[in-house]
Amino acid sequence: MPTRAARTSLVLGALALVAARLFGLSELFVLGTGMAIAPLISMVLVRRPLPIPDVDCTTMPRQPREGDRLRIELGIDASRRTPPYDMKQFVDGRIVAGTRVPPLTAGAHRTLTIDLEARERGEMVIGPTSFTYVDPLTLARRIVPVDGFQSILIHPDRVPTIAPSLRNAEGRLIDALRQARGRAPTERDFRGVRGYQRGDDIRRVNWKASAKRDSLLVNEYDPDSDVVLQVIVDTHRDRHRDDTFEVAMRVAASLIDCSPDADTRVVLCVGDSVTRIDAASVGLDLLASAGTDPHPTFSAPDSPDPTAVLARIVVTGRVDADLRASLESVTPTNGAAVVVACDSVDTALPRDWMSMMCPTLGDFARRWPDFVRPSGRGF
Repeated sequence: MPTRAARTSLVLGALALVAARLFGLSELFVLGTGMAIAPLISMVLVRRPLPIPDVDCTTMPRQPREGDRLRIELGIDASRRTPPYDMKQFVDGRIVAGTRVPPLTAGAHRTLTIDLEARERGEMVIGPTSFTYVDPLTLARRIVPVDGFQSILIHPDRVPTIAPSLRNAEGRLIDALRQARGRAPTERDFRGVRGYQRGDDIRRVNWKASAKRDSLLVNEYDPDSDVVLQVIVDTHRDRHRDDTFEVAMRVAASLIDCSPDADTRVVLCVGDSVTRIDAASVGLDLLASAGTDPHPTFSAPDSPDPTAVLARIVVTGRVDADLRASLESVTPTNGAAVVVACDSVDTALPRDWMSMMCPTLGDFARRWPDFVRPSGRGF
């Protein structure tokens, strides 16, 4: 395409030709002809086939989170001799860097490094890269985009948490889980029988063994067991503002990215998606691309292990009457439940539900240890 200089040359050339016609000056005719033809020759030159370098893009870190410094390295390799180019790099549809690439010989390599801040959760599209060739007289230029896009997911920011293990943690949630385990022990937790003591639950009396000993014997169970941590993210649009939904994503990311524990399994529920989290990156990818929904499905599936105690945590913006009804229907029978509200609690919670308000991620980091914190036995 012609540059501003080319358009100016064409206009002045045309004026010179008109003046030469009026005054009969051969010098003006030669000058005008040259000024008019030069841009046309330049446009022909830039339209000829041009060797374009190969571009290889790498990003670090590979799984960035909000606030991270993202390092993009562009490797420029020339398979044959190339003319000089002006190079521009696009990210999310805007130019983030540009440089002048000198003439390269065959086999030459150059590297361009770009530092960006990963400001927002979600998808970041890196590319395309464009090369602009300008003729020696700067009368015409040609922009050649290099087809190549790289999509990366910016994970939500998060704070360190630990898994709600009955063996290695303590706090309000752990106490509630222990009480639930005591109310409904399973055969897998059976440790033996012992003599009846004042205050023992009559339901634990082993009548068959008691008949043989002629005294009351009760079943004794291991107080510790496996835990299923079920994190449910409420995506209903009416219960979130833009800022509270982002806080909810960060809280959920902190919960599923907890310090691993052999006794705890994690399940993430976002809308109608239910995912067992064997690696935290799977859940973080899901949260990175999540959005609000005007009519979402509130999923609270049964525990994948009926012998394990269930820690059900619902992360929402505002607790209203509709959500209260949903919570009441999913109160775990063999476990404990917590609702984390990033905005407000406008109604009373169902029985056996605990609550925590955290308008910011910092509030969650300060208040969550009241529910789960290291006990010192396994950490």
